[in-house]
Amino acid sequence: MAPEEIRQYKYLLDNLFFMLIEGDELQKGKIDVLLTVESKPSCFVLQFQIKGVVIVSCDRCLDEMEVAVSSDNRLTVKLGKEYAEENDETLIISEEEGSLNLAWFLYEFVTLAIPMRHIHPPGKCNKAMSAKLKKHSTKGWDEDGSADGGYETEESAATSDDGQEPETADPRWDKLKDIKEKMN
Repeated sequence: MAPEEIRQYKYLLDNLFFMLIEGDELQKGKIDVLLTVESKPSCFVLQFQIKGVVIVSCDRCLDEMEVAVSSDNRLTVKLGKEYAEENDETLIISEEEGSLNLAWFLYEFVTLAIPMRHIHPPGKCNKAMSAKLKKHSTKGWDEDGSADGGYETEESAATSDDGQEPETADPRWDKLKDIKEKMN
């Protein structure tokens, strides 16, 4: 590349890509990647724009579901004596090798763009699995597989139905309350 030159490349990451990369997180998806490479005198700046969908398991019913992903990532690549990672966004590659396989970086960018929790919208979870969850859970579940309010919130746990503070079953809490009252 000539100094201060900018080039763009387009990639499609499909099921074959995810199968060949052999990552644990993802097996299926369709992701469009626009890579902009800016050549500077001392380094190459790579900008990745990632958009598409991946197929993951629903955390509740374990059926497959589509999750939209979108991210913008940056990677700075410098030439040096041997491969090294200066930080999360800066790499040094060997001048002798002079090339960089981006496959694993692309895979990581996609997996980091996936939300932590993936659950079907209400009413879309597997009905049979939702029924089993409801049957075997100490908390109640609606037909759509969502919690039916069986979980206590901080507010509901702090007061009883009559608005009074609930009595504590553990006498250690009473001792701590006494200490707190004496300090005030």
